[in-house]
Amino acid sequence: MKRAREDNAPAPQRTTYTLDPSAMTAIRADVFDEIDHLDRNASHSLILRHHWSRSLASSYLEGVEDVMDACNSTELFEVDDSVFTLTERPTRANWPAPMIVYVAEIYDAQNAIGAEHFEVVVGPDGQPEPRELLG
Repeated sequence: MKRAREDNAPAPQRTTYTLDPSAMTAIRADVFDEIDHLDRNASHSLILRHHWSRSLASSYLEGVEDVMDACNSTELFEVDDSVFTLTERPTRANWPAPMIVYVAEIYDAQNAIGAEHFEVVVGPDGQPEPRELLG
């Protein structure tokens, strides 16, 4: 969903990110654009992580806040009975550009201990690529 900015409207002062579709109707003065990648000159990257429960997501966010002084924002969202966190963080020096990183752990139904790490990154070109930046 996109809402166009009026020609005489001032440019946005701060960019924030959300997974909440109701935000479009709740905040009328802001400009909303869907994104599928970040600009090459963005000052940050985004980590979108799936969690198996709200408590696991909350624990993850507490850990992020404990170790990351420069974290601009962290949010917890429940979308279609799934729990996600969206974290804005500085782009690591060894990353090729600002990225959107999608992360999940996929558990084998027969083995509660074994999990497969799922990670897809999207760079400024908008092309998703399986890659392990976070491990």
